[in-house]
Amino acid sequence: MGPLVSIIMPSHNAEPFIGEAIASVLAQDYLNWELLIVNDASTDGTARVVAEFTDPRIRVFHLRVNVGVSRARNVALDNVRGTILCSFDSDDVLPAGSLSARAAVLEREPDVDIVDGQVIVLDHDMKEVLRIFKPDFDGEPLNELITLSGKCFFGPTWMIRWGPGEPLRFCTELSHAEDLLFYISYSKGKRYKAVPHPVLHYRVTGSSAMSRSDGLERSYRYLDRWLRARPDLANASQVREFEKRWRGIMFRTWLKAGKPLAALRARFR
Repeated sequence: MGPLVSIIMPSHNAEPFIGEAIASVLAQDYLNWELLIVNDASTDGTARVVAEFTDPRIRVFHLRVNVGVSRARNVALDNVRGTILCSFDSDDVLPAGSLSARAAVLEREPDVDIVDGQVIVLDHDMKEVLRIFKPDFDGEPLNELITLSGKCFFGPTWMIRWGPGEPLRFCTELSHAEDLLFYISYSKGKRYKAVPHPVLHYRVTGSSAMSRSDGLERSYRYLDRWLRARPDLANASQVREFEKRWRGIMFRTWLKAGKPLAALRARFR
């Protein structure tokens, strides 16, 4: 049967998509999983859609106050039972074999701690392929994460080993890039490997956290300060590269948004 895979899914006002997301988990050929859905005080029909699914492997936590994605994920982490963990957003879809392709590597290769795979980026209606992320990195991913190399990180697509009592949680001070900080904190001394198999169909809705530029820049600046305070994880060269990369990202982001003054601020201040 394989080890229990805990899938954590934060959701807030996800009524249009969450049914398809849950159905894609139910359709997996890997059967030993639990899906922990945290309904983050949704005001639409999210709770109603979730209630239509009665599989006992689905566990639902309803929050009365909207706490944000990091706290919602932490609620799930406080309740996971599995020894393998993956995160899954409520507007995305798991393609066939997503769980089994990754879990098989963790079962077969005890020196591998993190398994990723291809991400198919699609439009709002999941009909047009916009791009495909194909990681092929193998090794400790810490430097790649810190330097924002793009070789092994798309977002919350990693499947990782998760021990009982694991204290690591998502940073609640971030509105963006909380998954990047989570994986940086996890990945020292760990081995990453990618499978040549699609593991996520990522839906571009136009309302993703990455599209909110102010919060993204604040989060990058927080991460910059955090890394400077963690010489056990990042050396001076890596911190400089991180700063160079995030400033470049924000410069281009603000220019695309038609805000040249904000772009200059991000580049030089």
